[in-house]
Amino acid sequence: GGKFNQNSYKVSGGLHGVGVSCVNGLSKWLRLTVRRDGKVHFLEFKQGIPQERLLEQRDGFEVSPMKIIGDTEKRGTEVHFLPDLEIFSNIDFHYEILSKRLRELSFLNNGVKIRLVDERNNREENFAFAGGVKGFVDFINTGKKTLNPTVFSATGEKMSDQGTLITAEVAMQWNDGYSESVLCFTNNIPQRDGGTHLTGLRAAMTRVINKYIEENDYAKKAKVEVTGDDMREGLCCVLSVKVPEPKFSSQTKDKLVSSEVRGPVEDVVSKALT
Repeated sequence: GGKFNQNSYKVSGGLHGVGVSCVNGLSKWLRLTVRRDGKVHFLEFKQGIPQERLLEQRDGFEVSPMKIIGDTEKRGTEVHFLPDLEIFSNIDFHYEILSKRLRELSFLNNGVKIRLVDERNNREENFAFAGGVKGFVDFINTGKKTLNPTVFSATGEKMSDQGTLITAEVAMQWNDGYSESVLCFTNNIPQRDGGTHLTGLRAAMTRVINKYIEENDYAKKAKVEVTGDDMREGLCCVLSVKVPEPKFSSQTKDKLVSSEVRGPVEDVVSKALT
């Protein structure tokens, strides 16, 4: 797909196109509508098999283009699907899970509006959160006693040693809690196990606080040794990076292993805290 062409997408969450293929294979039907270049293109599958397929010869190759069903001035893609009851014994879409994920996407993509409608009980929610990762931290800390009223935030781009442009956004605020809450994302995908972007964040925070303590002789006065854990107590942080070709530890993408990400993240966080 387009994710393999850097001219189509700067970054992409998907890696291999497995996701939509699996959804198609596990659905009773899937209907795809694409509005592009003034035309409405349509394609329907039933249990993974394309319906009313068109076959043409182009440059000596047999191709199967999407059917054109009309004209339009709009742009965009619609995907409708119905899970197959012959495969799944119970089909139950959890509103709370969808709501949580769409809220994340709204914060991570500043200015994007997302509408979630549950026709089972006429429940509807509109996600159009402003403020990016900074607004995300504000939302997470709602109702908590914050220690610093202003959220530290920074955005930066840096060329990695491998020649790829890495974009990093970070926002952080401390509250009176004892636990650390850091949410890490790569191309809008969450990493619950962190990875090289989290390593860069922690390294920058430890270096900055140690430099500050050393320059002001606080360690000698207080006669204590400060560790990175001390700085992360009560921390609420959202870290989002955009990486052209990310590498993860597994297909579930729970941990980022792209080595080129650490340096740019460390640089952006250091400048934000200095």
